[in-house]
Amino acid sequence: MKLQVEKREKVGSSAAKRARSDKKLTAVIYGKDVEATPVLLDAKEFDEVLKQLGKNAIFEVSMSDGKTMQVIVKDIQQAALKNQIQNVALQALTKGQKLTMTVAIHLVGSEDLKEGVLTQTLNELEIETDAAHVPTEFQIAVNEMNIGDTLTVADIKVDAGISVLTDPEAAVAILAAPATETADEDEASAEATEKVAE
Repeated sequence: MKLQVEKREKVGSSAAKRARSDKKLTAVIYGKDVEATPVLLDAKEFDEVLKQLGKNAIFEVSMSDGKTMQVIVKDIQQAALKNQIQNVALQALTKGQKLTMTVAIHLVGSEDLKEGVLTQTLNELEIETDAAHVPTEFQIAVNEMNIGDTLTVADIKVDAGISVLTDPEAAVAILAAPATETADEDEASAEATEKVAE
């Protein structure tokens, strides 16, 4: 994907407010060989990028002078009281550059589990990779889990170009026995204790 951006001539809160009223987002592009440059993005186009590519989106930007560069979304600042993007930080990438980031973990197949209580204990994986191998998410199948099973980071399949930085022993999903029986036992025990006390 490619987005057209325009260099910001004015900065500051009043200029940013004016940009938002024009359906624009304020952003900064920076990088190893790139001087920090304040720019404006089309808000609707940027929303589409996030929908298609996720929070670690990598895409091309085209400056008004015709210069293009590949960037990755490094930070998104949102308004405290409403779900509205206020500012975006974009890192310009150089060829072969390694990136460290967190990527969401998604459990698949939970609807096939016939018993037990499934708990996801880890929601993101920290990885190092280059721009060509950045995933939108990692999936881990839980449909064959039995009560008492635990899936760990080591059970997640990743591409050869990705190095996982999260502890491979860290638990991702746990399937436990339903808590109803334990709750009934606790209640019965509590009643017995009350009778003894009387």
